[in-house]
Amino acid sequence: MNGRSSAVRRARIRVTRAALVALIAVGGLLALPGTASAKGTVVPLLDCVVLNRDGSWTAVFGYENTSPSTVTIPTGARNKVTPVPYGTPQPTTFRPGTHHGAFTVPVTRGAGPMWHLDGTNLAARRGTATACPPATELPEEGNGTGPAIGLAAAGVVGAVLVHRANRRARALATAAQDGA
Repeated sequence: MNGRSSAVRRARIRVTRAALVALIAVGGLLALPGTASAKGTVVPLLDCVVLNRDGSWTAVFGYENTSPSTVTIPTGARNKVTPVPYGTPQPTTFRPGTHHGAFTVPVTRGAGPMWHLDGTNLAARRGTATACPPATELPEEGNGTGPAIGLAAAGVVGAVLVHRANRRARALATAAQDGA
């Protein structure tokens, strides 16, 4: 083989590889049309609202993750609750499937909260949302560290009491030796 024919052959191989890569990429996009859309795989849900006796109400939110795996969306532009006074009670880890009662937002007055999640905006409105049935279990408040904090506080109190008891015992032993 001469040099010219092997250069032509290498060029054909490069063109064939590039065409194959392009074909695979186009096939992937056609097989998964949702991956190129503006909205994500996690969609917010307004489960219901709890009407309180004092005129306030609580929005109960859930979500649906259509992905087969857990999705993490940190608090920020793609995962926020507005207006700002409602803070950031929303989850950041979304397990596959539909999950009701993921978090609640208490509303004392004014406009209800809006959850902006993965390209979808969901507003909670008192008059248009379904009232929660009386037996609805609401998510627990807090981050689950209450028992650990309680145990740590009990440990500190116990250590102080043991230290005081040892100090008294030493003082009594010293007094007994001095008196003997």
